[in-house]
Amino acid sequence: MSFGPGKEDFSLARCRASLPYFLIVWLGIILFLFSLSFLLKRQLQEYELQDVRNRLNTYLANNPVSGLSDISRQREAGALQGLSFIRFVKGGEQILLAESSSAQVDFHRLAGLDPGISGVWISLADPEKNGPWTIVARAVSAGMSVQAGKEEGQSGFLYNRILHICRLAAFGGGLLALGLALACIKRSVAPMKKVREDIAAILADGRTGLLLPDAAGKDLVDLYGQLNRLLQHNRKLIAEMQASLDNVAHDLRTPMTRLRAVAEYGLQADTDPERLRDALSDCLEESERVLSMLKIMMSVAEAESGTMHLQKERVDLTASLLDVVSLYEYVAEEKKIEVGYDLQPGLWILADRTRMAQVWANLLDNSIKYGREGGKVVISSRRDGGEVVIVFADDGIGISKSEVPRIWERLYRGDRSRTQPGLGLGLNYVQAVVEAHGGTVGVESELQKGSRFRVRLQHHQPDPESESIRFRSQIKGA
Repeated sequence: MSFGPGKEDFSLARCRASLPYFLIVWLGIILFLFSLSFLLKRQLQEYELQDVRNRLNTYLANNPVSGLSDISRQREAGALQGLSFIRFVKGGEQILLAESSSAQVDFHRLAGLDPGISGVWISLADPEKNGPWTIVARAVSAGMSVQAGKEEGQSGFLYNRILHICRLAAFGGGLLALGLALACIKRSVAPMKKVREDIAAILADGRTGLLLPDAAGKDLVDLYGQLNRLLQHNRKLIAEMQASLDNVAHDLRTPMTRLRAVAEYGLQADTDPERLRDALSDCLEESERVLSMLKIMMSVAEAESGTMHLQKERVDLTASLLDVVSLYEYVAEEKKIEVGYDLQPGLWILADRTRMAQVWANLLDNSIKYGREGGKVVISSRRDGGEVVIVFADDGIGISKSEVPRIWERLYRGDRSRTQPGLGLGLNYVQAVVEAHGGTVGVESELQKGSRFRVRLQHHQPDPESESIRFRSQIKGA
């Protein structure tokens, strides 16, 4: 894999992404060059200042000065130690010594220069501006000071050359920073590019295989694992969707066929009013069956997506279960099934009363429907720590181990269950509603020995204060 920038790296999006990296690297280079030039400037200026200072000290050591009268006798050629000028000031008088080779000395401006000024690379005309002079001033005796100056040598030229080189380096550093930024971006997106290519290969070939983490590199192993799980999940959803569509088509075919047949029968010309009324009644019954199936499927979809609207309230679990038992008394009597219960009093749940009643109804209906004639169904409830456990147990046909994981699927009906009327949505709805309430539902079953459906929900501890208020209200109402 090449990390150098290629033609595709100069797209607008890639350049925008690389801009922060480019600025960081380029500004770092500029800061380094600025710091380097600043340090070199300080070193060169210190060298120039120290050179002038040493030359002045040497001159004063060789030519002791106590007054201006001593200076007039010290005018031998070459006595200034290489300085361009030496200026002695005492009161309003001053004496200026200059080398004969220093033709650039402006004596008029030098005579008006502040005798206390010292600096490097300053102008005689305006000491606040840059110029070619390095000047050192110091006191030599009471009331008299000396000021020496020297035109810059190679240091100023060297510094200007360094500045020019730094400017070129900054420009070159910008190009280097751009290349490094694009290389970093290219390297960072290379794994994503490989993932895209691998996924495109799977989609193009229509293969059902998975991505190979071993060939992806350490930085992609976890990502490939997540993508493989996503692919498996999507394929499972597609398979379930196809199975659901097949089941819907199968289960809707019968009522729709009957609906059409009854409608055709009702349209016959010789049909008497009574038979026509029966035909319309059958049409209504079949349409209700279809609408019931669709309504339950929509409720399950809402619960699975987390959008089911629950009107939660404090529900007495024992009362809720007994209400459902009373509704199924006649159904149980028809199959000669005894419905018993062992319900612990004082159990409360925070739930949607109507939907939980539908859950109990589905579980009890299944227990009766698939129980053996003359058998028994027992409903029990108890508290287990912070939860309540509700069990629906029957001694009917049971469920095979291979079918147990699938009974919760939408529209699934086992081979033995197809002998009974149903939509294959009851247990799917039960699971969706229970999980929407934060609970769990499970089953233990054995063929020809019966099934035990167990629901776990959070126990809702009654508020003593609210209970006291409710009790006082009941007394007052009485």
